[in-house]
Amino acid sequence: MTEGLRDSLRDYTRAAGGGLMVGLPLLYTMEVWLGGFILPWWKILVLLGIAYAIVLGYNSIAGFRRERSIAQLMVDSVSTLGLGIVIALVALLVLGRIDSTTSLRDAAGKLGLEAIPIAFGASLAATQLSGNAVEHRGGIRPLARLLVGGGGALLFALNVAPTEEIVVLGVDASPALLLIVVATSLLTTLALVFYADFGGRSHQHGDGLLDQPWSETATSYAVSLAVALLLLWAFGRTEGASIGAIAGMTVMLAVVAAVGAAIARLLVGGQAEGGEDQ
Repeated sequence: MTEGLRDSLRDYTRAAGGGLMVGLPLLYTMEVWLGGFILPWWKILVLLGIAYAIVLGYNSIAGFRRERSIAQLMVDSVSTLGLGIVIALVALLVLGRIDSTTSLRDAAGKLGLEAIPIAFGASLAATQLSGNAVEHRGGIRPLARLLVGGGGALLFALNVAPTEEIVVLGVDASPALLLIVVATSLLTTLALVFYADFGGRSHQHGDGLLDQPWSETATSYAVSLAVALLLLWAFGRTEGASIGAIAGMTVMLAVVAAVGAAIARLLVGGQAEGGEDQ
């Protein structure tokens, strides 16, 4: 076996492992199986398109292979989504969720939704499992951290958006409670990213507007709200709902999204500025 082939097999194995670690919970989630069948095909394509953009951003920051040109990054990102689809197909076949009686539409819907978290995990595998962490490459810019955060928000919120519990929480919440939830989400993610110092991964304060703790936290939370609303729309939660109910569901789902964004920013962007000084 040539060294190049051995390196490629190792990279794809690492990517598959990262994809399974991140996507395995959703492979066991009934709401996602049903969502793949119930959701209109064009909504699934919208989610896949957004996922591809985020994976492209992740791969431009790290990527599970070493190519760095624009064309190679685009090919890498297509490969990442393709790998996610293949892993999802194998897993769903093994779990008996896809078989000879499953319609093509049902199978395609399930694979489309399940491939999203697996592809995210494959992209993250480079930074966390390869030993080539982002901080060793000089860190990432604030806008890139927001992209990373958006991916984490989408990944975490995707676990909750299809469930009925988020509807109950959002509809039952009073305006006062929603304000408390917003404040709690902001304070929690601020503390996690900037002050908790998980293994030295807390962000250092830079000079840019988005490098400031409160401004980055507020902007990341706005991204989390947008992701929450996108998923609620995709899963049909906003159809026929009042403005108050939509606002309540969005704020409640954004709790999960905001924590996911904070964790993703720590995993990929930790010590972004500090890495340049070392």
